[in-house]
Amino acid sequence: MSFIRNNFARILVATAMCAGVGAATADADPLPPMPGDQNQLPELPSESDVYPFFPLPTPADDPWYTDPENLDSMANGDIVRSRDVQHYMFGLPWPVATRQILYRSTNSHDQPIVTATTVLTPGIPWAGGPRPLVSYQEAIDGLAQVCNPSYTLRAGTFKESSAVQSFLVQGYAVAIPDFNGKTNAYLSTGEGHMVLDGIRAAQRDPALGLANSPVALLGYSGGASGTGFAAEQHHNYAPELNIVGAAFGGIPGDKVGIAEFGASHAAGQANFTLWLAVVSLSREYPEVFGHYDEFLTPEGVALANDMNDRCLYTGAATGAFRPMSGYLRDPDFLRSPEIRSLLENLSFGQPQNRPDIPLFTFHSTTDQLLPFEAAYETTLQKYCAMGVDVRFYPVPVSEHISGEVFGYVPATLWVTAVLRGVTPEPSNCPAT
Repeated sequence: MSFIRNNFARILVATAMCAGVGAATADADPLPPMPGDQNQLPELPSESDVYPFFPLPTPADDPWYTDPENLDSMANGDIVRSRDVQHYMFGLPWPVATRQILYRSTNSHDQPIVTATTVLTPGIPWAGGPRPLVSYQEAIDGLAQVCNPSYTLRAGTFKESSAVQSFLVQGYAVAIPDFNGKTNAYLSTGEGHMVLDGIRAAQRDPALGLANSPVALLGYSGGASGTGFAAEQHHNYAPELNIVGAAFGGIPGDKVGIAEFGASHAAGQANFTLWLAVVSLSREYPEVFGHYDEFLTPEGVALANDMNDRCLYTGAATGAFRPMSGYLRDPDFLRSPEIRSLLENLSFGQPQNRPDIPLFTFHSTTDQLLPFEAAYETTLQKYCAMGVDVRFYPVPVSEHISGEVFGYVPATLWVTAVLRGVTPEPSNCPAT
């Protein structure tokens, strides 16, 4: 009965979360009234309010995530501890071997940190060489630890299960890293470190038998951020890894263009992306952003504080149709030399970060969240100019979500092919 009751609780709470029903917790500070021409949704409970009702401890209450005392002396990718867990999907246990590894990595400032990866291995025998490994970067897009896949895979709320299953049914192993770390440093360069060190950790765990596996990277949108950083950092940070290719779409490549678009009234539903990014980057780069109250109005500070513990769904509902330009003390804050320099350094296509592996990229030509011109076109031009081995496939008559659906099939086929040793088709640069 406890099994049924626990899983029934998972289903009920997951349904409530996805529907966005319920009231905010009683002790939460209410948001100030919003302008009449902006998002007027009622204050929603955050995922951090809901997950304590699940029958497993949140990461903050789980001692497994604790930093080791000897972290400074460990090497990147070294295993701190590991455990076998149960993977749930929509409240039901999923029949796949699931192993979690806590490992050492570094953040954007090369400071030592720990984060986790979850490795799924199907019960399908693999013959003819090492079992291939796909490092799958979920679009975490959240600011709380409960948003990370090491927790949602156990809670049954991991939102990209269908994308992962296509590799498991072929017999591939799939590693899903918490590539935003414990601080959920969304869109920072540390994402690439955590992806690459997650692969190292998976290959160093003797229980998994993946030491000599060929590896491919895959991710969309927020997952494309971690995938892209890893592809660009491979030759400098982890050249020993046998990464045979990276596929990513819905790419947040040009951070300057994204910030300009996301702050504007024209962004509409996409306004939430900049709120998530600014809150995250102010954690990772406080020397540039400072504290919210230094550049946001009191209403903006309240909104940023409200976003602090939200994951994608409630963060999107809260920040949509609320342009940050209306909450800045200085309307030119995001154009300041310090901010612009940081955003340029975080953008893909910097000469020193030229990818040394084949790339498969795709993007909706009518993407409403990360517009092609603002988010990706500049990156594509830079890659082509540098002679990167890149393939670009535009997805017409689509938007951000359908762009993923339509682009995922060829991306998956391409990843499957390169992992099986097929030589990829040549670059289609210069792309138009």
